[in-house]
Amino acid sequence: MKELLQTHSLSWAESVRVALLAEGIEAIILDPQAPGYIGFAGRVRVAVMNDSDLPRAREVLQLFESEKAPLTPGWRLQRRVLLLIGAVFVLLTIASLLAAQSPGPRPLRPATDSLPVEFNRIVGMLELRDGTILVSDAGDRRLVVIDFKKQTLQQIGREGRGPGEYTIPTQLYPIGGDSTLMPDVLNGRWLILRGPAIVRTVPPDDPVVSRTRSGFRGTDVRGHVLTTGVNLPNQTRSFGKGDSTALVLVARANGKTDTIARLRVAPTTVKVDVDKDGKVSQMRWFPPIYSVGEEPLILADGWIAVARLEPYRIEWRSPDGKWSRPAPIELAESRMTERERQAYLDRRSRALGKPAIRPSDDNWPATIPPFQSRPLIPLPDGRVLILRTPTADVPGNRYEVIDRSGRRVTIVGLPETERIFAVGTRGAYVVVTDEDGIQRIRRHPWP
Repeated sequence: MKELLQTHSLSWAESVRVALLAEGIEAIILDPQAPGYIGFAGRVRVAVMNDSDLPRAREVLQLFESEKAPLTPGWRLQRRVLLLIGAVFVLLTIASLLAAQSPGPRPLRPATDSLPVEFNRIVGMLELRDGTILVSDAGDRRLVVIDFKKQTLQQIGREGRGPGEYTIPTQLYPIGGDSTLMPDVLNGRWLILRGPAIVRTVPPDDPVVSRTRSGFRGTDVRGHVLTTGVNLPNQTRSFGKGDSTALVLVARANGKTDTIARLRVAPTTVKVDVDKDGKVSQMRWFPPIYSVGEEPLILADGWIAVARLEPYRIEWRSPDGKWSRPAPIELAESRMTERERQAYLDRRSRALGKPAIRPSDDNWPATIPPFQSRPLIPLPDGRVLILRTPTADVPGNRYEVIDRSGRRVTIVGLPETERIFAVGTRGAYVVVTDEDGIQRIRRHPWP
């Protein structure tokens, strides 16, 4: 990301951004709400997302500025009036922003497509170029492709350990050219799909497969795998807020690794059982309520987002290795009260279909964290969704849209029984779960 200009005029910055967009140059406005002084707006900046676009962006800016015409005497007066009106508008806008620091969520527009097919436990979903959807159903142990237009479902491969088979379908990751990577975890390997067909199996002894097996977090189309440097203990151990793990980028072609960050791990206790020879025979995890660590996501274009906890914010890493660490996202602290405990137990009971067992009082945190495990979803325009933790006051599923400057753009709200699993160029894919645990998929317009 490279800065192009600084200006005290937010409208001028927006005009430049639109002009760059018309030339195919992706740009963003930084510090749109920068504080100013009496009579002057705060200084805002325009930056191009790709460093290589900076020279052409400067040419566009020079041409754009040269089109300004000299002011006539009559227009000078009109300009003063317009500036006064503009100042009033800016003040009113700032006042409205200050008055609505915690904007309410907005719903998705009504669904345009659905399919009368039942699923058991969807864990992965990916839109293909032709608009069909790959779906991983771990409950029914099947990988399928669905076509909303034709109202069809076709299974891909089958359960097993041979070629084109898998044990339990998992998440789906794009690797370019309408190809997809699906880790076949229990078989210790990867399956590569081209469109809706399994075309290759990457064996367990492949160096990159073995290097990323325990911490696989995603892929991009540039040939990278994102993983965490998880070191499993050989004896019982507790992990707390002070513990961290490495975030590592691995090249699929040659296995070259690059440690790019450290992530705080989720607090938990790992109990390890060993056999008579001293070898690990079983590992069990005992996380406390609302246990969560810092969460990464690699997008198809190579950008990486990291959801941080204290303070809550989204940090970004560009493909050239540069990090941006924006200001924290405003967060109203939610204290753990008896009302919040009961709201959590009610949600668990509805999810389980039976009364949830109440944990001991020392197993609850003092505050509710802003998100839970695997909260980030990529958007086609390069932004991300982050699923917030529900509370007694704000139940249901809230998704914050975060842009690459780390700014919260808007909030999308869904009922507790509906979750966004993926967003593609044709819409947002929502999984609806009924009271019997049966899942169905709908496609909604996005945004």
